[in-house]
Amino acid sequence: MSTRRESWLRGCAARVRGFLSGRGHEGEFDDEVREHLQLLAARFVAQGMSEEEAAAAARRQFGNTTLLQEDRRDLQTFLSLEELWHDLRYGFRMLGKNPGFTAVAVLTLALGIGANTAVFSVVNGVLLRPLAYHEPNQLYLIQVVWAQMSKFYPMIPANFSGYQIWRKQCHSFEDIAIAEGASADLTGPGEPVEIHGVWGSANLFALLGVAPALGRDFLPMEDESGRGRVVVLTNRFWRGYFHSDPTVIGRAITLDGVPFTVVGVLPASFHFPTQLGQLTSFGREIDFFKPLNGPRDEDRDLVGEFDFAALGRLRAGVKPDQALAELNVIQAQISREVAKTDSGVDLKAAIIPLESEVVGAARRGLILLLAAVGVVLLIGCVNLANMMLSRIPARMREAAIRMALGATRWQLFRRMLTESLLLGVVGGALGVWLGSLGVVWLVQTAPPGLPRLEEVHMDSRVLWFAVALSLLTSILSGILPAWHASKGDVQEALKTGGAGAGESKGSRRLREAFIGIEVGMCTALLIVAGLLTSSLFHLLRVNPGFATEKVLAVDVDLPPQRYSEPAARLHFYNALLERLRGLPGVHASGWVSRLPLEGETSVTGLDVPPGGPFHFPANFRVASPDYFAAVGVRLLHGRIFSESDRGRKVVVVSESAAQRFWPGQHPIGRTCLTFWGGKEEDEVIGVVGDVRTVKLDAAPVMMVYVPDWFGEKNLRAPQSAGIVVSTYGDERSVEASVREAIHTEDLEVPIVAMRSMSEMVSDSVAPRRFQMLLALLFAGSALFLASLGIYGVIAYSVEQRRRELSIRSALGAQVTNLHLMILRQGLTPVAAGLVTGLGISLVIGRLMESLLFNVKAADPMTIGAVVFVVTIVALLACFIPSRRASRVDPMAALRYE
Repeated sequence: MSTRRESWLRGCAARVRGFLSGRGHEGEFDDEVREHLQLLAARFVAQGMSEEEAAAAARRQFGNTTLLQEDRRDLQTFLSLEELWHDLRYGFRMLGKNPGFTAVAVLTLALGIGANTAVFSVVNGVLLRPLAYHEPNQLYLIQVVWAQMSKFYPMIPANFSGYQIWRKQCHSFEDIAIAEGASADLTGPGEPVEIHGVWGSANLFALLGVAPALGRDFLPMEDESGRGRVVVLTNRFWRGYFHSDPTVIGRAITLDGVPFTVVGVLPASFHFPTQLGQLTSFGREIDFFKPLNGPRDEDRDLVGEFDFAALGRLRAGVKPDQALAELNVIQAQISREVAKTDSGVDLKAAIIPLESEVVGAARRGLILLLAAVGVVLLIGCVNLANMMLSRIPARMREAAIRMALGATRWQLFRRMLTESLLLGVVGGALGVWLGSLGVVWLVQTAPPGLPRLEEVHMDSRVLWFAVALSLLTSILSGILPAWHASKGDVQEALKTGGAGAGESKGSRRLREAFIGIEVGMCTALLIVAGLLTSSLFHLLRVNPGFATEKVLAVDVDLPPQRYSEPAARLHFYNALLERLRGLPGVHASGWVSRLPLEGETSVTGLDVPPGGPFHFPANFRVASPDYFAAVGVRLLHGRIFSESDRGRKVVVVSESAAQRFWPGQHPIGRTCLTFWGGKEEDEVIGVVGDVRTVKLDAAPVMMVYVPDWFGEKNLRAPQSAGIVVSTYGDERSVEASVREAIHTEDLEVPIVAMRSMSEMVSDSVAPRRFQMLLALLFAGSALFLASLGIYGVIAYSVEQRRRELSIRSALGAQVTNLHLMILRQGLTPVAAGLVTGLGISLVIGRLMESLLFNVKAADPMTIGAVVFVVTIVALLACFIPSRRASRVDPMAALRYE
């Protein structure tokens, strides 16, 4: 064994020396062979032979010099590299001789690889790449479980008092930080604008392990009241608003009329999650961070406002279950303390890995999207394999001649596979370029609900994915054609002469099987796209509970310094409504603290009956009396509060709230104990229709509408509000006059957003519409590729059977019978593919049920439509070559043969 190993090592060493030395020693070897032949010939001459006889005898005794040269080259070089070089040159020549085939194949692979690369870039940025924080796997979102409200809200955000207790007593975490969404009016040169940010504890950046790119982060003392007038800017906002000015550190900016000092700028790689938990949102784009600057009045109670996202970093060696157990002990202590003054509070905790919370529901949709685009590429590979199989009969004579001259089947297999690899390399390079364009398009057109979208880009992992995909597609599309070419009958190919070589039965069946596979995958993809389309159609038919036509919605945010008092805010809203009512084309106008489809807010407890055992959570909205008519919310029972009710404790509830609070009873005149703005007992004077609050596919929440005088405080006029303007005609026609009316009332009030209610509805379904458009795009591509595959197989089959069809026609066969025969051949694999695709789609439909709305995975309308479309396309793809074959003159075809 050792002798064999030493011989193998010496052979490898000789090959390395030969490869490094190149061809320089071949002349010396030829001279040495010539010298040996001369010595042998001289010896034979001395024995009495003539010179010619001696030379022939010397060659016979010495042996085949060509074989010796090949053996020497095999011992001193890496023969596989040489052969690979020859294979590559041969592959380039063959592809150059067929530019049409090469162009179609390269484009097919480039589109498939480019689409997969672009989608994988999104999957990589959202799902695979770890969060850009220090040891992100140790970060957890801490939420509160309020047992009495868990039926409606399984988990709610943390509150300030709970955070302070956790940070002091919970030793399972290295540290705990909190954050809440914030907005501010930035005033300076030009029109005031509203910017969005995060109001968080001073230890937030340290907990995440992020250091500013410029300046510093927050100091612990800046969490104290009156000492937190500093901000840290995000890199995007710094580059956009301050034009990357490094001297911004130390500069003062005015937020809500108060000067804040810029102390730091975050790195470009830092992105704070925009959604943490069901009820905690930070807006799509974050511009600034500011420290707590002390608790607000409503945050001082043990069960104060639950509106903070709490982030904890687990200590090394501590398991999540241990940390949760310790938190629940603390929560039990808080519950016992609260029970001294308020019964019905049973608090627990829940911890969720931050990475899992950030990705959220996007995981399943992205995986399905990647699978869909992978199916398109697989169909392209099958098409390419079919195209290469169709070229095999024409190349069998060449293969037979090569084998007759000594080529092995392995060499033929390798050369055919090399052509496929070349197509994959060229198509992959073009696909990477197309993928880079696709990434830009996806980022620009993706809906705002997709997490971590700003982190999506092409990196080394994506490039390696593209390389691996190119090699894989090359092998998948080329291995079967190469195997068939190497297994061909040499004698038969030489007899037929190549030009008339026909396709074997096995090759024809393989190509038909490929068609069945294509149709099956295409059918499944079309059904998925159809289900998403039907789901969006059903969603858009949902009654949102408000008018979507001829209603303009405007979000305004009053500067806190100028409108610090509720009376001043109420005066602005009332004066603005009076001004709006006088505009031409305006039918009605009103204001509300939060518009429909803008999410939940002011979620607080409600006891029905007062002091009773039932404690419900409800969304509270402050609204003007004329808001309901302006936005088109229906009055079902009772009446809307009016100025005559001022000073009375009255509320208007939504239909779902009335059914939940007083099932089977008349709600008008009933009382309830509200916890919003202080405990007080209120009378229900009206019931209005449900309004979609979060999105169209989310059930309406229980809503309580209150007048501006609601609560223990004098007035509840909000700092920011939504103004609705109902018009007689197109709502866009009054935009300019509404904007002018707001600025006439106060030039320094920023208009945060102005859009129609129909646009709000459209924006709410943007994620579903995006998924549907991509699915339709990929399904349409799959259908096109499948139709090309069917057409190619039938056209090639008809061409191969031209002689047979001509004989049948000459013997009196009807054109209709010929059509039916060809259609039967083409539609048989299509039917098998349809059945397979239907089965696959049922499985996929169950996996994507969370993405569907009012549609079942086995929706008969969708399945029927897809079967009809695929059948029609297949009939057309089969009929075109069939019709062309029926027009050929039988005698001309026979004379040609």
